[in-house]
Amino acid sequence: MEFKKTGVFNHSDQGRFTGAYFFNIEDILPFFEGHGFETIKLVASTGIGGRLTKENWDYWSARGEEDMLMELIYESAEDPYILGANASHLLYIGRKK
Repeated sequence: MEFKKTGVFNHSDQGRFTGAYFFNIEDILPFFEGHGFETIKLVASTGIGGRLTKENWDYWSARGEEDMLMELIYESAEDPYILGANASHLLYIGRKK
């Protein structure tokens, strides 16, 4: 499988939006820093929120604790243990040196 060797996933099928490139988590910071960026943050697009079901959301909503749940999601977005396990997308925030 070429994807496993290169990290490049080419959506060449009719009607597909775009291709993608997949990084191993441990390679992201060195990649950007090696290209002249200072790392500010690496965050998961959804934190733990991507794993919550409708039933989970309904439960916390019924308790009136949506704000607490959202705070937990925001905090988890920066947890390095969640980056590779929970998020389908990551956001690198950096500053050009």
